[in-house]
Amino acid sequence: TALVLNSEETCPAAELKKLQAKNEKLRAEMIKVENAFSDYRHKHEVQVGLITELGQKTAEIASLTEEKKKLQEELGALQVSMTPVEDEPEAAHDLTTRAELVEKIRVLGQDVLDG
Repeated sequence: TALVLNSEETCPAAELKKLQAKNEKLRAEMIKVENAFSDYRHKHEVQVGLITELGQKTAEIASLTEEKKKLQEELGALQVSMTPVEDEPEAAHDLTTRAELVEKIRVLGQDVLDG
């Protein structure tokens, strides 16, 4: 009977040690999974921020592209308006503003009057 009692005592103790070891392995695995989950959550937050920023930058690029198109059209119109006419005198080529043209006409008119 003493042998049987010792056998019963060691079996639960051995079983307890096995369960404790299994519990430690599961606890370590759980910590590993929690850390991975935390890492994925952080990566997800970063990705959401990047997607939001990408949307904003895409809208900004579209706006700037439209502005560039308008400026190119305006530049084209200005270049056409500044294109010299066939019989334009060489002295008029340097005039770039209406004020310069008016001043040149005034000077020429004065030269004619002074004569």
